[in-house]
Amino acid sequence: MIKDEHADLLMQVAAHVGRKLAWQYPTMTADDIASELTTQVLGEWRHIEARLAKAGEHGRSEYEVLHFLLSQRGATYCGRQHYTYMISNPQAVVYTPREVRALLKEFYYHPDSYDTPGRDAEQGVAVEARSLWVNLADLRSAMGRVPPRVHDTILATFGPEDLDLPEPDKRRVSDAVAVVTRELNRHLNRGAHHEGPGRRRVMTNAAAVHATHKQEN
Repeated sequence: MIKDEHADLLMQVAAHVGRKLAWQYPTMTADDIASELTTQVLGEWRHIEARLAKAGEHGRSEYEVLHFLLSQRGATYCGRQHYTYMISNPQAVVYTPREVRALLKEFYYHPDSYDTPGRDAEQGVAVEARSLWVNLADLRSAMGRVPPRVHDTILATFGPEDLDLPEPDKRRVSDAVAVVTRELNRHLNRGAHHEGPGRRRVMTNAAAVHATHKQEN
């Protein structure tokens, strides 16, 4: 049975992790994430309590240990839920900052990314659980609407190396990617439909997995 002080700590940490992950996964709410994590952890509390008891041995507080454990479980849960949502609701396009970062890094500044896909095996239209659909024209349009400082940060970070621009700090880059993500999602979900011929640029499954996995660490 969980002690009162640990129950309070669990609620506090779950709420914090929920808010952080809700920012990364726009299809989910902070309260839903926190509720799911609380349920998961209570189901294995003996194991969690044992980990908390050893926090001091590793120079950590109970808060830090619990935050780490909930963040691990939360990332797994939200990742599964996000891709399930995307597959179940293909008409509602929602990108995460991690996906947008991958698109900017791997495709946005590469001219050949804008070639019209051919009807071949590598440009198939089947959507699988780890696939990523992207309309680069929408991304380009979103980039045209962000403030100049955001555009300059993105260009310096992901643009051609021969520009030799000074690299921004990581916080500025994360904030800039978040702005692009919000603008892209806001634009795509104002009731606009992108189902006509040529409206979508489809990445191959292998390319999508490669691009998004490179951003996980």
